[in-house]
Amino acid sequence: MKHDMNLIRNILRSVDANEDKDAISGIQIDGHSHQEIAYHVMLLNEAEIIRADMQCDEGSNIPEGYEIYAITREGYAFLDAFSDDRLWKKANTMIGDIGEAPIHLVIPLFMELIKARII
Repeated sequence: MKHDMNLIRNILRSVDANEDKDAISGIQIDGHSHQEIAYHVMLLNEAEIIRADMQCDEGSNIPEGYEIYAITREGYAFLDAFSDDRLWKKANTMIGDIGEAPIHLVIPLFMELIKARII
């Protein structure tokens, strides 16, 4: 499954909006299946953008469920940097060619574009 930076941004926004809960699970985002969302939560957790527990079927790396506990400092930096839709669209256009790169490399690249004021 390919990663979707728009979905990642929407997951982070959803978690931020529901931050008062002990744990967040079952996020619903129009146009995305539970499996897609769970996979992207796993990517965010592995990249240390969020803190979450993942539930996978035994012998499988494909997540079936998750509980998100917090957004990390890096996750909040990402959200803050890309709260402006204009900057987000510009960054997505610039990054589009490397969309298959690992998420732990793509997010810092997004952040560097903002710091360097390239976008």
